[in-house]
Amino acid sequence: MLGTRMFLRRYLLIASLLCMPSWLWAVELRVLVLEGDAMPWAEVRNNQLSAGLYFDLGQALAIQMGRKAHFVLLPRKRLIHALEQGSADVICNYLPVWLPGDFDWSTPFIPNAELLISDLRARKPSVLGGFANVRIGTVLGYVYPELDEVLGLRFLRDDAPSMHHNLLKMAAGRVQHMVINQFELEYLQRRGAFKTPLHPAMVLRSFKGQCAVSRRGLVTVAAVNQAIAVLQTQQALRKMLERSR
Repeated sequence: MLGTRMFLRRYLLIASLLCMPSWLWAVELRVLVLEGDAMPWAEVRNNQLSAGLYFDLGQALAIQMGRKAHFVLLPRKRLIHALEQGSADVICNYLPVWLPGDFDWSTPFIPNAELLISDLRARKPSVLGGFANVRIGTVLGYVYPELDEVLGLRFLRDDAPSMHHNLLKMAAGRVQHMVINQFELEYLQRRGAFKTPLHPAMVLRSFKGQCAVSRRGLVTVAAVNQAIAVLQTQQALRKMLERSR
């Protein structure tokens, strides 16, 4: 008799869950993260995101939306497809020009700058046009509108899988100039992980990173923007950025 009652209770529970609208049981926020990203953005252990700004930000956004963050690690070639197909909800700290696709974009909110840095032992051109036909360390698959516009066909890319790989190449003298974001460069320099002496950096652009939001996902861009606004009001974003520096 007891077994029958337990069976009926489980049956009724499962039936009630199946009858619930999807917005009640879809409690995850699926946060997309690029495979190979390193600190200060991401620290991966046992194929799981465990720390870094993307971890803190994903957790904070999920809490504001009453959800639980679930991090999805994918290679760059699969990011756009995942968002367009709705197998992930958001990816943050990108710009539309970097990740073109059929999805929505949040309000800009993560301050950063894209820098062109030069080894102090190398001659540094005084203007951007002076880098014509000069090898510049870049990341495979990334676009650099400012360099493309000024240099055109004279923009000589020296692609590597990541900024970290380019920094290793610069430290070894294999590349003398490279593009890197200010946030990552300062993080590595403060921790003594990058000690190559540099000329004053050339700022290619200052920007604020955004979140791309899937149109077929579990959350709307309005919900993401509302969560961002709360984090900004509470100074939570500023504290996250300070911890990551």
